[in-house]
Amino acid sequence: MKKILSLVALLTAIIISAQSRFEKGYIIMTNNERKEVLIKNLDWINNVENFSYKVDEQSSESIGTINDIKEFGVYGYSKYIAYKGPIEYSPEKLSDLSNTYEPEFKQANVFLKILVSGDKNLYAYTAQNTNKYFYSDISSDIKPLVYKKYNPEGNTLLVATNDTYLNQLKNIFKDDSDVESLVTQTKYTATSLTKIFQLHNEKSPTLSTKELQATKVNPKFNLSIRPGINLYSPLEMQGSPANEGFESKSGLRIGIEAELVLPFNKNKWSIIFEPTYSFYSSKKMTIPSNDKLYNISMDGYSFINLPIGVRHYMYLNNKSKIFINAQVNALTFKSGKAKSFDLDYNNYIYDNIKLSSTQSFNSCSFGIGYTYNNKYSIEIKYNTNNNIVDNSEVQTADIKYVSIIFGYNIF
Repeated sequence: MKKILSLVALLTAIIISAQSRFEKGYIIMTNNERKEVLIKNLDWINNVENFSYKVDEQSSESIGTINDIKEFGVYGYSKYIAYKGPIEYSPEKLSDLSNTYEPEFKQANVFLKILVSGDKNLYAYTAQNTNKYFYSDISSDIKPLVYKKYNPEGNTLLVATNDTYLNQLKNIFKDDSDVESLVTQTKYTATSLTKIFQLHNEKSPTLSTKELQATKVNPKFNLSIRPGINLYSPLEMQGSPANEGFESKSGLRIGIEAELVLPFNKNKWSIIFEPTYSFYSSKKMTIPSNDKLYNISMDGYSFINLPIGVRHYMYLNNKSKIFINAQVNALTFKSGKAKSFDLDYNNYIYDNIKLSSTQSFNSCSFGIGYTYNNKYSIEIKYNTNNNIVDNSEVQTADIKYVSIIFGYNIF
């Protein structure tokens, strides 16, 4: 067990030291000089404050900031443009809403993400609890699309919206009747706004528009078969007649993992759900009490876990990646013949400790693993204490174990 935990610690250190790759991109300096470079691609969720880039593989890293970079992009992922102007910063949290209809602009100097480019351009600024959108075209500078929630006349029980962006969109697309007719249905979201800007630009597509459409990333789904082995620590019993508990043992496990890979941060994050069937013992187990006066026994015991959690990937190269994940057991079901711990004296059962048939959110697990070619994987997972006794306030019997899991991705 100690060797396994040491291996987990070593793999964790490898993950921490792993770095995102530098990928082909470009920068445009404030003097309009364009350079082909390598950019450390973090596929940012929030807006970029600065980024690392290299002129080539052999050169040292440089830091690009809003002060010296006019625009930059990673080919096949995203593009950003420098913006110096007003942003509507009023809070969006319901408990902190403003009392006024008017937008509350503050001057900012930031990078905006280019969502759509072409005849009409759409940009986004994303920070913690803030999503704001902007537009421009060939004849205009970047301007904010105004949307704001507020409490009318300071009444915190009411929420109203300043939907100025709808009138702005009608004006922007006044010469495109097909798009203008969709404005009233357009929400102040990236998906909804992108739809109408792309619809307009497709009528006179540019290279930039085609590029951005081709790089749209959708969620991915993986389904894997995951057999393995559980290495159980000694089963510790508390509150029952004195004994040392059942000794350490091993047992098989089989799981089916469903994984939803999220479409941001270069597919490094996913949500996982893995129903698992685990054997603890297929036959009756018996141990003597410490004083040797009676025996404690448990029939064949197995259990089903329904854990849900999150996973994070770290790429080593195009085919190899390391991952870490954390899960909570939403439900655990007892299986097998066992119903209780039985206490017997001279083959006479005089008492028993009832086992729990179901448990919810009673334990969690932490894993670290390696995936090759998005097809084969191996994982080491530590599972925290799970008390299998029904009367947990008085008595406990904690199962904890380390799992070694082999995975095969069906699709």
